Amino acid sequence: MAKSVKSRRGRFVSGLVLAGAVVGLVIVLQSSAEQRSWASSEATVLERLKSGKSVSVKVEYALPDGSKQVETLSENGSAHQPGTRVTVRYDLRDGRVVDSALADNDQVFWVLGVMLGVLAVGALGTSVIAWTPQRRSD
Repeated sequence: MAKSVKSRRGRFVSGLVLAGAVVGLVIVLQSSAEQRSWASSEATVLERLKSGKSVSVKVEYALPDGSKQVETLSENGSAHQPGTRVTVRYDLRDGRVVDSALADNDQVFWVLGVMLGVLAVGALGTSVIAWTPQRRSD
C-alpha cells in the first residue's frame, strides 16, 4: 500500500481527501456556530409526520412581534410527541423567518464533525506517508 500511496496519483488523492475533509469540517463548524447564534423560542409540537425513514414535526412558536409561526421541521434528535414543548432556533431577516431548526438537532453537527475529523486525521496520516522520502537501504 505504501508504494501506491507514494505514487503521483496516490499523493494527489491523499491531498485531495485531506483538503475535502478539512473544508467539510470547516463548513460543519461554521454552520453549527451560525445556527447557535440564531434567536430561539419555545414551541409546541402540533403533529409528528413520518415519510419513509425520515421524521419531521409540525411546530407552532411565537415570534418577537407576537405573531405565531407554524413550520414543519426535520427531527434528527430525540422523538417529540404532539403536545410536548421544544425549543426552536430561527433566523429572522426583515421580520421574516428565513431558516429554522429544532434546537436539539445539534447531534447532527456532532456526528458529522466527528466523522470528518476522523477522516481528516486519517488523510493527514496518509499524506505524511505519501510525502515522506523513502529510506535508502545502506
